Amino acid sequence: MKQKKEYAPRVIALGTFDGVHLGHQELISRGKKWAEKHGCQLRVCTFDRHPLEILCPEKAPKLLTTPEEQAEKMKAAGAEEIQVIPFTRETAETEPEDFLAALRSECTLQAVVAGWNYTFGRKGRGNAELLEQDGKKHGYQVEIVPPVRTAAGEIISSTAIREKLVRGDAEGAREMLGSPYGITGTVVSGKHQGTRIGFPTANIRTAEKKLLPAYGVYICRLISGKECWNAVVNIGTQPTIPSGFVTVEAHALDTEIDLYSRLARVELLKHIRGEVRFQDVEALKAQICLDREAARTWFARQKEAGAKAENPFFPV
Repeated sequence: MKQKKEYAPRVIALGTFDGVHLGHQELISRGKKWAEKHGCQLRVCTFDRHPLEILCPEKAPKLLTTPEEQAEKMKAAGAEEIQVIPFTRETAETEPEDFLAALRSECTLQAVVAGWNYTFGRKGRGNAELLEQDGKKHGYQVEIVPPVRTAAGEIISSTAIREKLVRGDAEGAREMLGSPYGITGTVVSGKHQGTRIGFPTANIRTAEKKLLPAYGVYICRLISGKECWNAVVNIGTQPTIPSGFVTVEAHALDTEIDLYSRLARVELLKHIRGEVRFQDVEALKAQICLDREAARTWFARQKEAGAKAENPFFPV
């Protein structure tokens, strides 16, 4: 007699998870608690692309996280398994009941955790109410996570983070993400314009779908492997000495490094200024000196504030 196939128990967290911001992290955290309660693993389920890339390509947003960045952040938040579902036209036309049936067919579903505004299935008909109905019918628990807000009361969302970044608000994005917005890529050879004017940079090649913030200069951390440097980064078209490309060029403060062909990451800490076309190279060099000094001063103040925060006699 053929034995019935046994499916491993799982808790599933549903979402798009672009950015894996504090709202997403709260969702994963709650999923982790359900998994611990049921003595099983947490599976985070998402799509391989933003649905608008298929449904309405001209409106598809740039992504806050590449697939690699997203997976790393989800695992750090507590995901033990990551299920990436290809989003196609067929996926978009799947009835929400069939979508849930597919999830149930792959495991013994113990609980589902989803955000308050999560929708799924054909025409977005799947929602919190349908999830709860399906849970009651098939014997799994459902938790709908309410919106997570900033200290000022703003609802944290991927859309809100994008809006902040396109305004150059690196600090506002950091508050919602729970960490600085990062841009990762391989350091490639450019036209060496920075070196020629006395400010060598690491030219980071970014992923095509990755969102770049408002063009300009930012205080940042430059990271490669286990090494980290205080730095400034220029993001934009270099209007004074045009290269014909949008570039991400990071300049480490007070040190010389060669990161060519290595993977590097910049983490945006503060916007200094917007992109400017200077009258000549000398004016550009003078401004870069001011940018470096502004960054040095900012890092010194952060270090001082951190030291005071650890000293009860000097509260911040």
